[in-house]
Amino acid sequence: MIQQIDSLSVDTLVYELDGFITKEEIIIIDEGIEFMLSEIDKANLMICINAKGESFGALIKEFQVCIKHWNKINKIAYIADKKHWKTLVAIDNFFSKFKEKYFDLDDMVAAWKWLKED
Repeated sequence: MIQQIDSLSVDTLVYELDGFITKEEIIIIDEGIEFMLSEIDKANLMICINAKGESFGALIKEFQVCIKHWNKINKIAYIADKKHWKTLVAIDNFFSKFKEKYFDLDDMVAAWKWLKED
């Protein structure tokens, strides 16, 4: 299940993902990015993950969204409590032009601070 959360910043989209991440949820995030980019030049994302995993379709769609917005996404902060997400984010960061970083649940303030840094 996906839920968009009110953001503390006009240039940052915040989503919470629960359960198992699906392609349809990634499409919702893509639509949010599209809408935000109609108003501003670059977007940040904060993704709070409470998911056990993701479908192959979701993984492919994530790749497509990242390529589509390659020059328009600034940073993505991933917030989670499962350490395997930290490893996945670190690997993914090697393949993206924008910056991605993992934060533990109790590091939400640090995640917001990192998103605001240049």
